[in-house]
Amino acid sequence: MKNIILSLVAFFILSTAQAQIETKIIGKWKVVSVESNKDSKLNKDEARTLEQLKKAALEFKADGHAKFKQIFTSFNIPDGYWYYNKEKDVIVISEWNNRKVTLMRLWYDELDNGGLKFTMDETPFVLIVEKE
Repeated sequence: MKNIILSLVAFFILSTAQAQIETKIIGKWKVVSVESNKDSKLNKDEARTLEQLKKAALEFKADGHAKFKQIFTSFNIPDGYWYYNKEKDVIVISEWNNRKVTLMRLWYDELDNGGLKFTMDETPFVLIVEKE
């Protein structure tokens, strides 16, 4: 009986933690700065992409819709689906109509000012964002 109660408590805590993370992410976010986590100097294409990402905006809706607004880069996602993968501690964005196709993965950290820091998968870029 004790093991069942402990299992239920652990499940409740994990479920609550995931819901809190998702609640913090929901909303419209504007990029306020972009950093590079690359040890070496950015090449010309990466430097251009970094400048373009400074104008980006992200939106995460409670119904799973996601948008990554950036006109001139391959990061533009007009109609995506997002979810938080608690096992890998990552936000996954896929195509709305084909959720098996992952378009982007973002790791996030909360900042003291209420903003978030998104580390982009397979790029050297870190987005610092604030709610719009």
